Amino acid sequence: MNYAILTNIDKIDSIDFIPTVIVGFYQCGKEKLFSQYTETLKARFPEADIIGSSSESNIYDTIPHLDIDETHICTYMCIEMKKESYTLQFFSTQEKQKILVEENKKYGAIILSASYNNDLEQLITMLQKNIGQNSFFGALAGAEPSKLKEGTIFYNGEYISDGTLVWFIDQEQYLLKGISVHNFDPVGFDLEITRAEGFKIFEIENKPALDMVEEMIGTLDPQSIASYDHPFFITSDKNDKSTERPLSSMLSIDREAKTIMLYKEVSNGDKLKLAIPFNREKQEKQLRRFCDYTTSGGIAFLFVCVAYKGHWGEMEPIYLMHLAKNLRVPFVGFHSLGEIGPLNPQGFSLMQNQTLTLAVLSEK
Repeated sequence: MNYAILTNIDKIDSIDFIPTVIVGFYQCGKEKLFSQYTETLKARFPEADIIGSSSESNIYDTIPHLDIDETHICTYMCIEMKKESYTLQFFSTQEKQKILVEENKKYGAIILSASYNNDLEQLITMLQKNIGQNSFFGALAGAEPSKLKEGTIFYNGEYISDGTLVWFIDQEQYLLKGISVHNFDPVGFDLEITRAEGFKIFEIENKPALDMVEEMIGTLDPQSIASYDHPFFITSDKNDKSTERPLSSMLSIDREAKTIMLYKEVSNGDKLKLAIPFNREKQEKQLRRFCDYTTSGGIAFLFVCVAYKGHWGEMEPIYLMHLAKNLRVPFVGFHSLGEIGPLNPQGFSLMQNQTLTLAVLSEK
């Protein structure tokens, strides 16, 4: 499987094969520049399928791994795959659709979604039933953390602000495997969310949500919220089949209304559990897990939550250096507003926050 990573469109002449799939990531707000670069790629490789997603910022496999100085605001993974080995399908939020894959075939999938809503959760459930409980990975389009609905995905030459693109990959010809990781353990008892609407929690155990949480962990200060120090583990009927609890980050609080805003929708009856950070030993063990996904000739996509970035701050490049050392395959990715993947190899791919989600693609 031939591939090339482009962090600079001027290096297009270095591609000595004909890619069939090109996956691009562009910093939110830089769609015009991405279109210009994409036109250059399409002129050179007219038969290539070009898909993409907006990012809060981009990630790639050379040090420092993060686009700190905004010098690589458009990046591409160019891949030569057999045309018959993959299918692209867009799922609109306006209509119900069937998954268009062949029966009795094993598939993996990469998911790029423009927005989070119940339609995405329903699609994830459909994928669990139709292609496998843990064979798909993905992310919500990135944007500024406070602007949850400004991300876009790119498909068929258009920018889409609502809906989900799924790249189905035939697992008989290509292997797609991966994992989602975070750095927190659940602590304490399950607490019932007794009043919620969308992303906002009004009451926990019939008490004002903020009062209930601060009774247990103390006063939440702006710095700890900005550093994403207090995510929650959420259990609901959307993920009741999984033995792992997805993590959900706190976006903000309203001290006057005593409410908590999350990055993920919750419902009345969902169960909430507090989280505490891993110790250093457990963090190092987590990083070593990436050795399991080293594949000769493979490439990887890395989806990292903006909350993960906010939590690690200036330490994030060092963390990614350790990851790259253990992974040892080329990768591109971006900071997203949520990720999709399994928290253990036998688990279910779930929608979650504050994770680092890896998907490694290789030819069999």
